[in-house]
Amino acid sequence: YKTMNYKTIKKSIAALIITFFQFSANAQLADKIALTEDNQLLGLGTQYILKSNILQEDRPIIISLPIGYENNKDTYPVLYLLDGLGNIKHQVGTVELLTESGIVPPMIIVAIESLDRARDLTPSNAGEDNYIGTKAGIPQSGGAPEFLEFLEKELIPFVESNFRTHPYRLLEGHSFGGLFSTYALMNKPELFDALIIQAPALWWNKEEMTAQAKEFFKSNISLDKAVYFGTGGAEGWGMRQELARYVDVIKQNPPKNFRWKHEEIPGDEVHDDSRLLLNYYGLKFVFSDLRVSENLIKNYSDKAFLKGEQQLIDKYGQNARRPASDYVNIIMELLNEENNLGAITVYKRATEAYPKYIQFLNSLAVLYEKTDQIDKAIETYKSAIEVSTKLKLGNEEGYQKEVERLVKN
Repeated sequence: YKTMNYKTIKKSIAALIITFFQFSANAQLADKIALTEDNQLLGLGTQYILKSNILQEDRPIIISLPIGYENNKDTYPVLYLLDGLGNIKHQVGTVELLTESGIVPPMIIVAIESLDRARDLTPSNAGEDNYIGTKAGIPQSGGAPEFLEFLEKELIPFVESNFRTHPYRLLEGHSFGGLFSTYALMNKPELFDALIIQAPALWWNKEEMTAQAKEFFKSNISLDKAVYFGTGGAEGWGMRQELARYVDVIKQNPPKNFRWKHEEIPGDEVHDDSRLLLNYYGLKFVFSDLRVSENLIKNYSDKAFLKGEQQLIDKYGQNARRPASDYVNIIMELLNEENNLGAITVYKRATEAYPKYIQFLNSLAVLYEKTDQIDKAIETYKSAIEVSTKLKLGNEEGYQKEVERLVKN
């Protein structure tokens, strides 16, 4: 290793690209899900009952905390999920997978169980002339104003008083839930920083949300939030074309700072089964600013890189991080330019962001040795030994030999 050259470093990085996915999988295996005494698998969250004065009823909610919540004092963004009982299973799994990949930050999920969807999620009363399917209309409809008040004045304060929350809030809803989310966007825009609106029932009362949008987007010249609008590719009456007409209004008067996307998922997904994919793509869009920009890669400086990392942490919480592959892309470009010290800066951040990815530690140690920082190389190999021992990766002996070699030399 005394004669270690640039080619050696390149080989180490190539190995990193191939293997960091493997270590990601190993890291996932280390996260245990609690069991009850009779071996029932937990993991979806804990149910709470809120006594709502606004709604005059008890409201059940499920709160799912991110992995590691109990072991730190960090704060987390909160995702408020409508129709929570029906969506909590796939939501928790998707968020955990995307969190492990660095696509989204870890977050608290608040799943709101529906007791009367037609009442709570509709913005106005639907009489016989405005609702297809029954001549009687829906007598109890039109409760969205009260339900939004419940969210603002009772549910959100409860969550933020009892859990360590970061200020960043999301709202996600499908069908009637998407209709309500659209209503919330325009009637209480300051309440949520991002919304994932899936197949919204914008046909409601002769597309009254689209009519309201014409004034809303004209009068709001700036709207600092991220909104994802999506439907299934095979979506039928009431959602697909109605949503297209709604987003046409946005195109005519797009607010400044408004980051939004409208897409129809290709394929044969219809109304109900589209939820899984729309949730996945919606989360990826909302947090797409976690991805590294081409400008940062091409015009790298330690100052700009570290500033960008801090901005993401400030926005999304202490555990926000870029996808592991993005750190690799920056490092590869820096090594192509023989900027080893810059690569070390990125590696240090990557090892903090992905403490279970042992290959980051290995490659950082190699670079420390390359730049004659032997003490730091030794300490990094020792950290790799600790991770390998904890995760049972089997690399302890090899890293110990590296420590002994460096100490001897």
